[in-house]
Amino acid sequence: MGEKNDDVVTTGERATEDNEGHRSGEEGSPERNGDQQAKLDTAAESFIEVEEELGHLTKAMQVRGRAIDVEQVHASAVPADYPVAVTTTDALALYVVLEGTDEQTVVTYFEWPETKVSDRLATLLDLQDVPMDRFADLHGKTVLLEVQDDYYVPALPEEQPRGKRTAVYGIYAGLGVNLALALTMIFGVEWLAASVAFVVVWLLANLVVLPVSTYLDAWDRRTTTTWEGGPLFWAVLSLVPGINVMTVAAYLVSRQQAEPLA
Repeated sequence: MGEKNDDVVTTGERATEDNEGHRSGEEGSPERNGDQQAKLDTAAESFIEVEEELGHLTKAMQVRGRAIDVEQVHASAVPADYPVAVTTTDALALYVVLEGTDEQTVVTYFEWPETKVSDRLATLLDLQDVPMDRFADLHGKTVLLEVQDDYYVPALPEEQPRGKRTAVYGIYAGLGVNLALALTMIFGVEWLAASVAFVVVWLLANLVVLPVSTYLDAWDRRTTTTWEGGPLFWAVLSLVPGINVMTVAAYLVSRQQAEPLA
């Protein structure tokens, strides 16, 4: 045992000495140093490329499709490893043609509404503005799909659709009042801003209209798009006069980057 350990140590010492001699020889060679630097640059570029690919991974796992058919099937037709459990005797199979493909069709499953409509199916119909008694209207609708465990499933919010789609106009109105205040300062008509009527309008815009509109619009974005911000967080920020103009502007930018679920 002792001789084996000595051999390992000796081998390690020789490798260290050889490496040191090899490095010292390379230090005196500009050509070799240049080659090493080129390899390092190439390696760094590969890391950046991978980072960019990972950054687009989430978007790449989402695709839009068009609903073309639907049928009632037995629950045994649902694959055993399907990412969403189907506990009813039958299942509803929705066939979707993927956009940007050569008519590739995928199927996604929902629990069959035996006694009531499942939450997933109800959410999908709400997003599409399709009532249950007019289910046929789902034909031809665009559906956002995401990949889960190698299966395409509808991208649905965790909460039922809520908020108000027109609340964004209240945000624009509140910002308009603050813009009007800034203009009175710029053009030297402070007396207008000091009037009782303008002060009341300004207070209502900043303490009521902006926070309420932001809250309702944020919930609409959160439950109908891929936006994942916090409605209460943005509503509180919009309640603080002075900084609310900047925070609301930032919110409007973030909401524009979201992709609708339907």
